[in-house]
Amino acid sequence: MQYKIKQSGKTQKAIDVYLSKEIVSNELDRIYKEISKTASLPGFRIGKAPTELVKKQYKKEATDEVVRSLLAGSLKKVITETDIDILGLPEISDIQLDEGKGMSYKATVSIRPQLKLKGYKGLNLKKAVKAVQESDIDSQINTIREMTAKFVTKESDAASGDYIICDVECTVEGSPVEKKKNVWLHVGDDAFIPGKLLEGLKANDKKDAEKVLPMDYSKKALAGKKAQFHIIVKEIKEKILPEPNDAFAATAGNFRNMAELREAIRETLKKRNELEERRELENQALKILDKMASFDAPQFMVDRHLEVLVNEAKERLKREQLSESEIKLMETDFKERLREEAIRQVRAYFILDEIAKSENIKIDDKEIENTFDIMASSSGRPAGEIRKYYEENNLLEDLRAELKQRKILDFIIKNANIK
Repeated sequence: MQYKIKQSGKTQKAIDVYLSKEIVSNELDRIYKEISKTASLPGFRIGKAPTELVKKQYKKEATDEVVRSLLAGSLKKVITETDIDILGLPEISDIQLDEGKGMSYKATVSIRPQLKLKGYKGLNLKKAVKAVQESDIDSQINTIREMTAKFVTKESDAASGDYIICDVECTVEGSPVEKKKNVWLHVGDDAFIPGKLLEGLKANDKKDAEKVLPMDYSKKALAGKKAQFHIIVKEIKEKILPEPNDAFAATAGNFRNMAELREAIRETLKKRNELEERRELENQALKILDKMASFDAPQFMVDRHLEVLVNEAKERLKREQLSESEIKLMETDFKERLREEAIRQVRAYFILDEIAKSENIKIDDKEIENTFDIMASSSGRPAGEIRKYYEENNLLEDLRAELKQRKILDFIIKNANIK
C-alpha cells in the first residue's frame, strides 16, 4: 500500500491511497470464497458451485465488498501509522478499481486543530458582586402577586389597567390580514392597539382603530404599513392583586408569614446572583482564552453546531406562536447572526479540551454516580431510574462532557486572579 498526505486548507488533510493489484486480487479471492459458501446457482447445491460461475454471477457484489473492505482497512492503517488526529467521518472520492492495476481513492479528513495554550493559569478576571436589595425582594413579591392575580368581570366601562376580551379583525390596504377571537387586550398598553382608544368601552361595543405596523413585524411585507383594526368587545375584566400579607405568604409556598417569604426570596436571589457572577467570570475567561489561541475551528463542526443553534431558535419561535412561513422568512437572518456564536462555541470546546489534556482533567464513573444522586435528591426520583433514562437515550456521554467542561472551568477560575 502507498499513500500521500497533503494539507487541504487549515483544518483538513487530503490522503491519496494506492493499493496494488496483488492486494486487490487477494481480497477478491477471499471474498469469492466467502460468497461460494452460501452461493445458490441453478443445478448446484449451495456451496458447491464452480468458482468461475460464482465470479460471473456475483461480480458486482464481490467488487462492492472489496471496495468497502479495502477502504476501511487501508484508511485505518494510514491513520494509525501517521497518528493523524481526525475528527468525524472522512469524505471518500475518486474511487478507481481495476483488477489488473489495483485500487486508488482519495480521502479528505478533518483534523484536530493544533493549539498551544500558555498562560491559562492566572487570568485576570473581574467579579461584579451584586448584593440583594430590599427593592429586589419587593419586585419578586409583586411578580408572585401578578401571577396569582384574579380577573373579575366588571359591568362598568373599561379603565386603564383593565383587560378587554374581544374579537379582532385586521386589514391592510383593504385586504384581510388576520382574524382572532377572544383576544385579551390590556387597556393602557400600546403594544397592539393604542391603549387610550380602549378606555371607556364596555361589553358589546364596537371600535375601529388604526396603527402603523412596526418595522420588525413578523410579516415583513406588511412592516411599516398602516393597519385597520375592527374590535368587537365581549367582556371587561378587572385585575385584582392579592394583598401582600401573611395569608398571601401561606398561599405562596406555605410560609408562616411575610418575613419567612421575604427571607426565602432573599436566599433564592442570592443564589441567582452567585450563578450570574460565576457565568460572567466564565465568559470573561473564555474571551481571554479565545484571544490567546490562534487556530481555525473545523468547518464541518461549525456547520453542525450552527444547525443545532438554528433548530433551537426555530423551536423558540414556534413556542411564540409564529407560523412555519414566518419562521422560514426569518431563517436566513438568524442563521447569519448565529454563525459567529457557533464558531465561538466550537473554539471554546477545543480550548477547554486542550487545558483538560494538559492538566489531566477527567470525569470518572464515581463523579457520574454522584451527579445522579444529586439529581435524585432534588427531583425525588430514584438515582437508578435517572441513570436508566440517560442510558436509554444515549445521554451519558453528553452528561460526561458537560461535567468535564464544568470541571475545567472550575480549574481555570480557581487559578485566576479575581478582583
